[in-house]
Amino acid sequence: PDHEVVASPRCNKISDLTSGTVGAIQAYTTTEVPTLRHMRKEPIVTLMEGHNGAKLGYSQVIFAADECLTGDKKEVVQTFCEKTFEGWAHAIENPEQAVEMVREARKMLNLDDEENDHWHSSDDFELEFVKKCNEAVEKTKKDGSRYGVIDSSRWNDATKWLLEGKDDISKEFGFDGSVY
Repeated sequence: PDHEVVASPRCNKISDLTSGTVGAIQAYTTTEVPTLRHMRKEPIVTLMEGHNGAKLGYSQVIFAADECLTGDKKEVVQTFCEKTFEGWAHAIENPEQAVEMVREARKMLNLDDEENDHWHSSDDFELEFVKKCNEAVEKTKKDGSRYGVIDSSRWNDATKWLLEGKDDISKEFGFDGSVY
């Protein structure tokens, strides 16, 4: 309450923090936090889930427009979800190979050309990044059988929290359990 919130572009928010331009940043535990640690700057991390009533569902979902959830398009989204979590299972079992796959994807998409300060290019960082992502995905495993099971009550709680006080939201808005 005693702090001013300002926009800091993702591409340079770590520099803004370490230079003192800002006193705190929103950071992902999978990228910015390990980057700061590799810079030998141990961050003070406040997890937002539950903080001041925050309900987070975002990290568990794949967003799709309504028009992508009709007819044959819905099957495409379902297949994408299925294959995504097969990929996560492979990454969890083979983190070193997953690092190589991430590197290849970055080359294919020209992501190495991005100017940002939240990615530390080193073998240690990239393996830590993959393992941090894997830890988050492992929490979605249901009945010990498959990854990526979305907790509909968590998502619905997050939706209600985010939309609190808004009256113009469709009753159809939110988690569609038939997709996954």
